[in-house]
Amino acid sequence: MLGIGLNSTGGPLCDVTFYSKIERGAGNQLEKITLPYDTKTLQTTYANDIVKSLAIGAESGATRYQKSSPSKLSITFVLDDTVIEDAASLADKMLGNIETENTIQTLLKYGTAIQSETHEPAYITITPLNMALNDGPNMSFSGMLCSTQVETELVDNKGRRLKAKVHCCVVECLPEKEVKLKSGKSSPDLTHVIQHQAGDSVLIQSAKIYGDQQFVHQVAKVNRLASIRSAEVGADILYPPLER
Repeated sequence: MLGIGLNSTGGPLCDVTFYSKIERGAGNQLEKITLPYDTKTLQTTYANDIVKSLAIGAESGATRYQKSSPSKLSITFVLDDTVIEDAASLADKMLGNIETENTIQTLLKYGTAIQSETHEPAYITITPLNMALNDGPNMSFSGMLCSTQVETELVDNKGRRLKAKVHCCVVECLPEKEVKLKSGKSSPDLTHVIQHQAGDSVLIQSAKIYGDQQFVHQVAKVNRLASIRSAEVGADILYPPLER
């Protein structure tokens, strides 16, 4: 009997699930596949942006935390149809059912192609069996594929891929509610750095963070804004801890 989380060759497995919406749930699940992966390629990167002081004559160490960058995960899936597990598997391959080719098409269909309903690629959740990648409830890594590289190793006489490696990079994407639960950013005692988007309002953001619009003028002063409406699109606006 195979160990939990292992394929027939003894290699580890992971679940790969695609969703149409960033609020992942059974109602918007598109596809779920279980794939073997190369353990040496599984890497997760967690980064904080640390900025140096702009004050003239600032001493060494005059730096501060600005924000947490999106986490990244890289993984290589190992697809191999040259391994014959049983008679049924052999029969499938004889009939032209090449699992390697089917898997690659699935990854491309949902991970890179634009979905007609949402006009963006599907969201992906990767869950290596028996391994925690994050501190969320299911310990999985959720995001969107930022790159997919297919390395073909063997094809049959009809040009179908029998053996291949698929190198994937995923950037973490979480719904706003989950981000706030994860980081506790609803607290006014924390420093917030929010990139100003078209249609955003410093006044409204201040009300959300501090619970009162009256602090907007202090935010404008900290960010050296000529007025509360002069924030430029793309600018990082600092919402510091303020006495209420």
